[in-house]
Amino acid sequence: MHRNRHRLGLGRSERGYSLIEIIVVAALIGILAAISGIFVLSYRKAVAADSAGSELAAAIRETRATAMGQRNTYQMILFRRPGEISDGYVVIRYVNDARNVSADGTPYTTTATVVSRNSLPPDYRFGRFTETGVGIPTPPPTVLNLPELPFTSNTFAFLTGLGVDIGMSGESAILTFKSDGSIINTPPNADPTSNLNNAPFNGVIFLNNSLGSAKERGFNARALTVFGLTGRVTMWKNAAGDDANPGIWVSGSREARQ
Repeated sequence: MHRNRHRLGLGRSERGYSLIEIIVVAALIGILAAISGIFVLSYRKAVAADSAGSELAAAIRETRATAMGQRNTYQMILFRRPGEISDGYVVIRYVNDARNVSADGTPYTTTATVVSRNSLPPDYRFGRFTETGVGIPTPPPTVLNLPELPFTSNTFAFLTGLGVDIGMSGESAILTFKSDGSIINTPPNADPTSNLNNAPFNGVIFLNNSLGSAKERGFNARALTVFGLTGRVTMWKNAAGDDANPGIWVSGSREARQ
């Protein structure tokens, strides 16, 4: 019988796995799953950060293109909304009956219409990530030495005087898109359709995520550079090591160090 069992291929090879072997394999699978889960979560957060920056950049480019195509003035009013799930922005279209406002006091009428109200992805805020410390990848305070788009408390008397309900509140910053393709930073109570004292805005809009560890939020910081004369908008991401304050802004193959 013993000889027949070996002839039939039976014996030790059919005894199966011991309980210890099964436990070891299960433990290894669990460890690998946990490690892969961490990497997947980090990847998803990085993708979400890229998406937040790309969507805002696309909105700026689209608003500029619409202003040029329609030969009208548009605005994006960016709002910090600490009580909401994320910050947001409002797009407004202006029309007046005098295409070129002169300094001679020629009267004209301006109308304004809210085109859209938009929110950033959940937990994303306008503002620069500033936390520092060992292991926190703090990005440089600026990109290409450009100033940050300033956020202040605004009353928007000009818009409210036109009967416009902006629909958002909080500290705000304004980008005005002219029909010639330029982007300017207009005072909140000025008529944005005026062609007087229009200096193109060259600066940075920072984005950060309000959730996660400081290290995660540092790596997921994003920035948009805006060149008002040409309308060029570029997204930058923070690429850094694990030491204190080693941040580098990168965009494709370009780097911007402090």
